[in-house]
Amino acid sequence: MTNHFAKDSAEILLQKFRAGQVDRRGFLTALAALGLGVALRPGTAHAADNEVVLCNWGGVAVDAFQQAFGGPFTAKTGMKLVIDGAGPAIGAVRTMVDSGNVTWDVMDNGLIDAQVLSAGNYVEPIDYGIVDKNKIPNFSQEFGVGNYAFANVLFHNKKTTGVEKLTDWKDFFDFDKIPGKRTMCKWIQGQLETILVADGVAPDQLYPLDVDRAFAKLQPHLDKIIFWEGGAQSQQLFRDGEVVMGNIWHTRAKLLIQENPDYAITWNQNTLLISAWSVPKGNPAGKKVFEFINSALDPEPQITLLRLMGNGPTNPAAEAMMTDEDRVFNPTSPANTTGQILIDPTWYAANEADVQNKFLDLIAT
Repeated sequence: MTNHFAKDSAEILLQKFRAGQVDRRGFLTALAALGLGVALRPGTAHAADNEVVLCNWGGVAVDAFQQAFGGPFTAKTGMKLVIDGAGPAIGAVRTMVDSGNVTWDVMDNGLIDAQVLSAGNYVEPIDYGIVDKNKIPNFSQEFGVGNYAFANVLFHNKKTTGVEKLTDWKDFFDFDKIPGKRTMCKWIQGQLETILVADGVAPDQLYPLDVDRAFAKLQPHLDKIIFWEGGAQSQQLFRDGEVVMGNIWHTRAKLLIQENPDYAITWNQNTLLISAWSVPKGNPAGKKVFEFINSALDPEPQITLLRLMGNGPTNPAAEAMMTDEDRVFNPTSPANTTGQILIDPTWYAANEADVQNKFLDLIAT
């Protein structure tokens, strides 16, 4: 899910830049905060003696990262940052490490991927002697450290539902009270949890997820739910009036509200997911990579990212730097965390591959 969201974030940023809603400086700064860019030779970036190579899910230009993020990092450490936009897919990481030809130093993936890779000894433990754990106290794990947060939220059209404010996920399944089609994501992270709380499971009792119960709750309503694959699709379903309510990323919800005041977010019981930095086993830069990770966890670039696209800061120090306007769409601000469900990376690392396939089979019936 994290890779799908990262790509979607880049798409949102590019749309804003082309529309003149973001200037070049803001565009470059946000790319740096996301960790997005492309190498001079995409897919073949290699670290020199005094470089750190970051692999992410794609972006625009290497000079963007150097100006907005690499410049300050180089000034602090004397090291350069090179970006490989090939995408740190789990299979690619395993192949790279198994072959002994590791070219990446740090990856923008997620806490779940980091745990999956750690099980096979494919990632290095984060060196918290260099990385200041106090910057990210809530999302600092052994093999990954949170770099931004995003949420799945309950979202609706006030005009078509005839309801000013929804309460929780039970409203999603109340077709008698609120007729009309709904939408959900076909990727299970942040989906099964909402089905289960709608079925009466307490948010603090969700894990391990009762998959059979979730499927049984969902199955009778499949003909009234459209499953989206990417963020742009979820947004278009509302624009076209195909759905009245849905489970969508908060960043897409923000864009829709900015277009049309008839839309509304229900933050109650949102599901929070954490993207993360992780380090492939045998990375060429060695311990130097942790100097980059430490600098990348500062609050300033996270604030820039929030203001442009809504990605939530993982560094609590960012909260004091926000305006009230910033906090409206920030999933990690206190006003938006009521009943919040933090996705459990340990459960997903052990179960996602199998359950995802079963979910796709279910919704295809």
